[in-house]
Order: sequence, then structure tokens, then C-alpha cells
Amino acid sequence: MRNTKPRAGARTPAASAAVTGRSVPARRTPRPRGGTRLRACIVLANLRGFDELAAHLEPKRVITLLQEFVGAMADIAVAHRAAVDTVSGDGIRLIYGVPAPRRDDPLRAVRVAASLQRAALALRNRWLAAGETRAAALGLAVGVSAGEVLIADLSARGGHAGTPVGEPVRRAARLCAAARGGETLVDEATYASAGARLDGELVFSARPLGTRARELRTAYKAQARRAGLRIVPPRTDSLAG
Repeated sequence: MRNTKPRAGARTPAASAAVTGRSVPARRTPRPRGGTRLRACIVLANLRGFDELAAHLEPKRVITLLQEFVGAMADIAVAHRAAVDTVSGDGIRLIYGVPAPRRDDPLRAVRVAASLQRAALALRNRWLAAGETRAAALGLAVGVSAGEVLIADLSARGGHAGTPVGEPVRRAARLCAAARGGETLVDEATYASAGARLDGELVFSARPLGTRARELRTAYKAQARRAGLRIVPPRTDSLAG
């Protein structure tokens, strides 16, 4: 009987699509035409500290780690029925609401952010256990934003059809930039829609950002109520010599 179990390090279909820049849609439905306005939730994640880690590794090893990271993030997106919009090295952007918005999109966006954090921590633990001691400094920063976006066709400019543009996209990027490693920040619109409904799963705390932008003076930090995974210390034999 043929063994169909994937080999260690094998790239899943979701990871393959994400690494090559293709979207991984939540459903087999067409994207809306360019020029369409709709409500969406943007989830932007970036692996803090990866540049410092990569500076000490061989190029092939860097590529392998990036593939593992993107694969793990894309698999979470597929499991949570999100769409992978873009992948940029150690960062990934997911979308809910395209092509068809749903009332629970903010709820699903915050839940997928929590799952991304757990997956990133598990990946860091695995790298630490394999002897990558500098992986201890890694942490996923996530920004989540909700609001009306414009769907633009940027395929002629090196992008792709169905790219969301607008304030929620910029806001998610600013929240991700403000988040520390291992931290998820959501905007007020997302918190207003999902905060109370996730009270049994996550703890939200207001965090002043000190920005001049009125809509981003305060963000909400989302944390799991349970401690989750612990950090695995590096193997002692990897430190010998």
C-alpha cells in the first residue's frame, strides 16, 4: 500500500499557493469586479526578528524557514476559511469579506489572528528544539482592521485583480507595525463587533498608540485566556563548542 503521509518539510497546497503569490480563497467563488466597494476585515501578520535570524543562516536555510512559516500561516487561513491576499517574505495578509461580506467577519478575523499566534509560537518552538537558538527572539505581530474597502484591479501594474485598497488596509498595516512580537492589535471597529462575543476565549485590553490619526489613538490588544504553548529551550548539545 502506498504511503500518502506527507514527508517532513513538504509544502502543503495552501503553502505552495501562498509562496507563489496566488490567493488561497476561502470558497470557490469569483472575486468581485474592480471598482466594487464592500465591507471587509484585513488581518496582517509579520514575523518580528526574522531578519536578525536570517543574517546568521545560509540562504538555503533561510528559504526553508520562510517556506515553513508561510505554509503554517496559509494552512491556518484555509482552516479558518480566510483568503490569503499577499505574501511578502516573513509577512502575510489575510482577508475576510471578499467576495461576499458576512456579519461575523470581524469575529472570524480575530479568531484567525489567535490561531496564527499559536501556529507561529509552535513553529518557533520547533526551530528552537532543532538548535536554532536565535529563534527565541521571534514573535508574530498581527494587526486586524475592519471597514469599507475598494476592490481594485492592479494586474496591469504587477499586482492582481481583486486587490483591496482603502483605510482598513492602511490601518491594519499601522496596527501590525505598532504590535510587539507575539501581540495582536485590533481596531475599534473590530473590537466593537467581536469583543463581547469573544469574551470567553480572549481578553481584550485598551492600548493607547499615541498616534495623531484619530481612528488609531487607541487599539485593543487581544490575548488568549489560557497560557497556551510554552517556549521550548534550545537543546544543550546545540550549544556545545
